[in-house]
This record gives sequence, structure tokens and C-alpha cells, in this order.
Amino acid sequence: MATLMYFFRGCGCAGFNRMAPWECVVSDLKIIVTSGGKNLELGRIVQSAASGVGKSSKIIQLDDYELPIYTRANKGVNPKELRALIDDLEGPSPWMVLLPEYNGGLPPVWINALTWISVDYADFRSLFNRRKIAIGTASGGHGWKALAAMREQFAHLGSDVVGRYIRDAKGSPASEESIMDALSRLGL
Repeated sequence: MATLMYFFRGCGCAGFNRMAPWECVVSDLKIIVTSGGKNLELGRIVQSAASGVGKSSKIIQLDDYELPIYTRANKGVNPKELRALIDDLEGPSPWMVLLPEYNGGLPPVWINALTWISVDYADFRSLFNRRKIAIGTASGGHGWKALAAMREQFAHLGSDVVGRYIRDAKGSPASEESIMDALSRLGL
């Protein structure tokens, strides 16, 4: 039974409480955004481009998971939304992570989610190690610091960050060429 559960977990269907193993649907791409702003719009453009080449995708909007702010005081809380987020992130699919630049860094909702996962999930490294990840940003500024922070953070976690990024900033929309190249480098 442990082998069977591991097989389905590897397929991104760890959420046995949400669906039966035979109902497992694995997306070809998981698009992670923080909120319903410009990065969600960019995520929908990426989703449309993936669909155009016959690939399925799922948008994971981090602010849909109501995680409390992580502190040492609430370390043992284990919010139920955390399990739902981990279930959605698990599996072999590559990720497209689209985060805005906040004050020269990454948005708090991303940092909070990553912190919760890292301290409360025994197999934390498996989510990131050797995972293909493309990064992008839709920012009011240039977004260069967010891209650099994402690249450094994912490399530190053992992910394979593709060389091409998507940038929609300062009145310069993300190009279709950049989006398609990033998808191609993810193997889609």
C-alpha cells in the first residue's frame, strides 16, 4: 500500500481526501501567482499559451490559501489550508512562478507560504529539488530585483530555473516569444 500511495503522490494526487486515485488529473504546468492583480492576468496569458500548444495547466493563487502569518508562537498550528496548498504543489509538473516585486524583494504572501511549507512539511525539499521552474513578474517597476531574488531562492532550494524569464513591467508587456520560449524550456 505504501508503494501505491507513493505512486499517486508522485503524480500530484496526494489529496486522497479530495479525490480518489483513479480520478487523478495531472496538469502539464502549474502556474503560481500571489494575488488577483497583474500577475494573475499574466498567469492567464501563460495558461492560454500552454493551452495553445495542447498542454493543460492549473493556476495556483496563493492568497486563496488563508495561512496565518508564520511566527514561532503559532509554529504548531498546522493550518488545514497548508495541506491543500502542498497537495496542489506536489507532483512532477514544472512550475511557472509569477511574483510581483515588493519594495525591492518578493511579496509577503510568497515568503509566508514558503516558510509554512518549509517548517511544517517533512518532504519540503522534494517540492523543489530538480523541479523545472520558469520565473516571471508583472511589476509596476522594472521587476529586476524580484527576478533576481526568485532565481537565487529557487537555485538555493535545488530547483532547475530556466534561463528565460517573463517580464511585464514599466509599460513593456511580456512578449509572446518570451512566453513560448519559457514554456519550451520547461519541456512543454
